[in-house]
This record gives sequence, C-alpha cells and structure tokens, in this order.
Amino acid sequence: MRLIILNQFFYPDHSATSQLMTDLAESLVQRGVAVTALAGRGRYTGGEKLSPREDYKGVRIERAWSTGFGKRNIAARISDYLSFYLGASWKLLRLPSHDAVMALTTPPLIGLVALLVGRLRRLRVIMLVQDVYPDIAVALGALRPGSPATKALEWISCQVLKRSDRIVVLSESMRERIAAKVGDARASRIDVIHNWADGTDIRPITEASNPFVVEHNLGESFVILFSGNLGRVNEFSTVLEAARLLRDRSDIVFLFVGGGAKEGEIQEFRRKHGLDNVKLLPYQPRHLLRYSLGAGHALLVTLADGLAGLSVPSKAYAIMAAGRPLLFVGDPRSDIARIITEYRCGAVIGSGDGRGLAEVIATWSAERQKLEELGSAARALFDERFDRAHAVNAYLETFAKCINLTPASSSTPGAREARIKNTPL
Repeated sequence: MRLIILNQFFYPDHSATSQLMTDLAESLVQRGVAVTALAGRGRYTGGEKLSPREDYKGVRIERAWSTGFGKRNIAARISDYLSFYLGASWKLLRLPSHDAVMALTTPPLIGLVALLVGRLRRLRVIMLVQDVYPDIAVALGALRPGSPATKALEWISCQVLKRSDRIVVLSESMRERIAAKVGDARASRIDVIHNWADGTDIRPITEASNPFVVEHNLGESFVILFSGNLGRVNEFSTVLEAARLLRDRSDIVFLFVGGGAKEGEIQEFRRKHGLDNVKLLPYQPRHLLRYSLGAGHALLVTLADGLAGLSVPSKAYAIMAAGRPLLFVGDPRSDIARIITEYRCGAVIGSGDGRGLAEVIATWSAERQKLEELGSAARALFDERFDRAHAVNAYLETFAKCINLTPASSSTPGAREARIKNTPL
C-alpha cells in the first residue's frame, strides 16, 4: 500500500500531532507500507522554515510552501492555514501515484483538500479526527454558535466526513460525536484508535538515574509536572489555585515544561501571587522526554469543561508509559477521566476545585508507596492497551477495510501487512 499522511506538521516539529504521525509513519514503513508525509514548511511555534523535501527513516517527507508565522495571533494562524491549503493542494496534485491519503483535522478544513484532490486522483480518503471542528472552536469561544462562519464550517466538515472512505477517531465519546454528524448509515465506517506513546523510548526511571532532576535541582522536591502544549484546550486556573494554596509547602513544586497560548496566563498568575513554587521550562528535545516526564511524581492532564469528545489529551499515554500517576483536571466526562477512574491509576478533579486538588497533592506527597502503586497500574494499562504497536496494528486494520479487504483474525501480522501492501485499488 502507498499512503500519504497529510498534516500541517511532521518531523522534526515537536507538536503532538507531528510526533504521533512521525511515529506512525516510521512504524508503517517497517511493516511494508510506502509512506509519504505531506506537511508545511513552517513549525508549530514559527521560526526558520524546513527544507521542501527529505527522507526520514524510510518516510518521504514533502513540504508544501506556506507562511510560517506560528501561533502568535489569529492573523498569523489564518495566514499559515490558508497558505498551507493552497500549497498542499498543489503538492497533492503533483505527487506520484498513491493508494490512499489520510488527512488529520489540523488545520481545520484540510480534509476538504484531501477529499477534492483525492477524488480527482482516485485515492481512498481517510479522515483522522484529532479535534472535532467547528465544535471545539465554538466551545472555546473562537466562533459564535449559529454564526454564518460556524454554519459554513459545520456543513463543510460534515460533507467531508460523510464522503470519506473511512474515519478514525480517538475515543468512544468522540465516536458518538462524529456518528451524530454523519448519520447511522455511515457510522459503521468509524474506527476508534487511541493515540499512543512508545513504551520503549518512554519507560519508568528512578530519580537516581535521571539527569533532568539533577540539572534542574529537583531532587528534594515533590514535583507536580505538566508537559507539553500550554494550549487553549487546557484548564490551568484550578492547577494554579492549588499552587497558591500550597505556596507554603517548600517541598512541593509545580513544573510546567512546554509552551503555548496559555503560558502568559501562568506567568502572570505566578507574578501576581509571588509563587516561588511554580516553575516554567521550555520544550525539551524529544529524546529527553523520558527524563523530563520521569522528574514528575504525579503528572497533570487538563481539559477545559465542555470538550469531552471534542479533544483527547494525547499526553496521557506518555504519562502512563512513564509509570507515573495521572492527575486529571477538567471535564469528568472525558475518556481519559473515565480511564483513570476505572483502572485506578490516578485521580480526577473537577474544574474549579483547587482546594480538592491541593488536598490530593498534599496527601500523595506523604504516601509514596501509594504513588508507586498508582504508577505501576498506569504502566500496566499502557502495556495492555496503549503502546505504539497496538495503534499501528489498528491502523493496518483500518487500511485493510478501506481498500475492501477483510483480514481474517487468524492471519499472522506479516501476512496481513503483505496483503495490504500488495493489493491494488
């Protein structure tokens, strides 16, 4: 099989979807799938543009021309989006023949490019829904409910989903949201495939073997860690209130590693309340992720209220891989919150309950044995359901369905992958 993965970002960008798609592409190549990644030349945070094409571990990377202003403001985002639509359309038209194109929902409407060009070139079209648009933009206040722009985006999004050959979503609650858009007749074409982490790269480590702990002088601290994009989908007010309530606990540190739209909110809260227990560090190189995650005794996952089924925090899987307890703050209807409760690998705190979060943290800081048990449960769950290989196998099954194969459950992985590779449309 010859597959195009269409997403605004790809290796070496550090954004979540870039890292996920880089992992997937690399693994698919190892399983015999020929993969071309079509991305933009800009980076998630702006800056120097990337080369128009390169090879990475067997993956052919083609980068369409686009502006690269990053996430500094709405105008910058719109410019990057529109120019990427145009550049990606041109590249997609000119790429050599492929069997299928899989488009993510970042940026919004890139699926329309995949559908129009894909149909013109007789490609199978797979939509990978990472965030549900325009619903998430409405929930975050970026679009008004019922406005002409919202209605237009909703109509286009529904048409793209309905006309795709296959749809991949990240959770059961997201499946329900998408099924309501496409109708019962088409719901059978929706596959639930969770995001993942690499359990070989990220694994439990001890403080004694962690250079990140030494470098940042964290050895004497109980560290509550948030790692990744400090974006609009996150809920930080509850976390910051807990930090304020625990300001006199010199042994407890709230560490934010990453960057994004809400970095300024965190900096301002820390300055306003004089919080020495809140620290921020920039994004770390990916090969150091196991060490930065391992520096936390409990790791935060946050999701703003109203976003259950619209977005799934992918950082949860890396936390499980690191063997650390999850502290979920936000919408309790989220699939991640349900997983934590069901498998007893952390705690779930509702938005606004800063005191409750502070109490959990204070209790955990004195119960290290309990922390180890929660972390072990998280890693066991990860090994069972969320390691990278599970996701890759699921995507291979989806591709098989998309090209009208029905893989037998008794088939060996190698035989199944060979059939996917060798079956023409």
